[in-house]
Amino acid sequence: MRSCGRLRFLNAARSGKAWYDPPESQRLLSFEMGGCIMSMFKKMAYLLTASVLAFPAAASVPFAGREVSAASNAVSIVDYGAVPNDDGDDLAAIRQAVAAAKAAGKKVWVPAGLFAYGDVVALDGVVLVGEGERSVLRSTNPQRQAIQLAGSGSGLSDVKLTSVPAPERLSSSVSARVHVTPEASDFTVKDTVIEGGSSAGIIVYGTNGSISGNTVRDTLADGIHITGGSGNIRIERNIVRDTGDDMIAVVSYEKNGTWVKNVKISRNDVSGGHARGITVSGGTDISIERNQIADTGGAGVFIASEGSYRTYEVRNLKVSRNDILRDSRNASIPEKGGIRLQATYKEPSIVNAIIERNTITDSADSGILILGSASIQASFARNDIRDPANHGIHLLRTVVGTLEFAGNTVRGAGGHALYNQSAADVVSDLPNSAPPGGGEEEGAVAARGTPRIDGAADDVWSNATPLRLNTDANGTTGTVRIVWDDAALYYLFEMTDATPNALAADEHNDSVEVWVDERNAKNGTRTVGDYQLRVGLDNARSSAVRGFDLSAVSSAVAERAGGYTAEFAVPYTALAPQAGDKIGFNASANDDSNGDGRRDTYLSWIDKNLPYWADTRVYGEVTLAN
Repeated sequence: MRSCGRLRFLNAARSGKAWYDPPESQRLLSFEMGGCIMSMFKKMAYLLTASVLAFPAAASVPFAGREVSAASNAVSIVDYGAVPNDDGDDLAAIRQAVAAAKAAGKKVWVPAGLFAYGDVVALDGVVLVGEGERSVLRSTNPQRQAIQLAGSGSGLSDVKLTSVPAPERLSSSVSARVHVTPEASDFTVKDTVIEGGSSAGIIVYGTNGSISGNTVRDTLADGIHITGGSGNIRIERNIVRDTGDDMIAVVSYEKNGTWVKNVKISRNDVSGGHARGITVSGGTDISIERNQIADTGGAGVFIASEGSYRTYEVRNLKVSRNDILRDSRNASIPEKGGIRLQATYKEPSIVNAIIERNTITDSADSGILILGSASIQASFARNDIRDPANHGIHLLRTVVGTLEFAGNTVRGAGGHALYNQSAADVVSDLPNSAPPGGGEEEGAVAARGTPRIDGAADDVWSNATPLRLNTDANGTTGTVRIVWDDAALYYLFEMTDATPNALAADEHNDSVEVWVDERNAKNGTRTVGDYQLRVGLDNARSSAVRGFDLSAVSSAVAERAGGYTAEFAVPYTALAPQAGDKIGFNASANDDSNGDGRRDTYLSWIDKNLPYWADTRVYGEVTLAN
């Protein structure tokens, strides 16, 4: 019975007999009293251990000074029934201690030990502190594991947050390990270790806050995520490791109706994340300075207004004196580059961005990669780019805006120092090595006809232009052809793939995809007449477009020596076709080359760095021919 846990040591001493010998405290503790079970003994042993401070030997006890301070300035969760290192749930005791601390104007103290909790713990104007990694709060409910900061002056420091294993990634705020609510102001999260979790490590919607000295690792989503109407936030001297998504992210969603503003991201050490290192997807007055960024799956620093997530533009940004090492290591992540600027939604997308004095080493793509079709206004000065696999600085063909480059150095590039394929207004002291023109095949045509959908190529396909996908390092490649009639568009993929696999679902299976702008409207974000469709090696059909009618699609897939063939027909969604019409188009393919049920790489007809998943303006064009 946990009810014994609230009996105070003094009362126990009055009703029985307790004595203490410091070297053998746990073994020699005894009571001559009845009716109290083992949890009482555990608690009494714990309290007696703390009471050693009253004895001359106290000076040898670790954290003695901090425990004395806590006793006078804080409310201990143990005083309200929390028992360390047992199998019980301490949620009720923690919540009672929080309420008592708020009423008394004190902090909440978490002493050394492991304390389990099964639901959200809310701190409304209350600070919770502990003894560092010795004070462990373990969530037993991945759905609701947040320590929630609300009100004014809330804080969390010097504790360790752990969790039972999370079976899947979640996206709710209360599934984050620390949730700072929109009402929170003047908050602090410091010197805390966050280990594991079903969602983000720290998610912030509040204002006037500091996140410093924390370690966040092994979360299934972002490490630190700033969003909503957050403002005046400092993210400093944190360590972030091996997160399931971005390691630090500032994201301003249009649906929230406001920007994130005035955020300083400084002197953090981030490494090993699945996606990007530090992201700003919409926000104003953001600085990213003196951070160590290494071994990222995607871009080291990612700056964007994203059509796929409908995020605001980025204004007044400074990216300075960061060290970026070994970015873009995950071939399945499309957003690559040491520093990547991606303008795919708002017009303009990126305004007054200053990128200066960064060191970018051993990028698996280009050191600085600029793409998208909305305008960018940015300057790049005195950046040092070393040994990129592709170009030092690469501007893709759809980039527009005004960009200045001065004093940048590029050494050991696999491609060129500056490779500008765009028609943007560019001033640079590096020569441009890109030839004029560029892009995908000119004059690509779709043949007129009605093929049989059976996984075999009819003669009609020979009249269509073969659009070649890029070739991956493992040899996977393919071609796609298009045929049309009055009822539908027809697609034929002939894939070369030595290891075809269908062990998972969607993009994690070997699969092919079409990205179509039927009216060639080039709207940017998808609108009427735009769709994406995926057909897997197992002939499973799927789409990222909500409400897309998969039942109207007919498809067939046939494996053959050295690869597979996929053939499918999609009725028009908006177009009444005529010969001579042009459609916007891209084709892509996903490859699970090692058979582990996860995408290892992807292929594309247009330049695979172009953000075709977010921006229909970057599609190529195919003419419907007779």
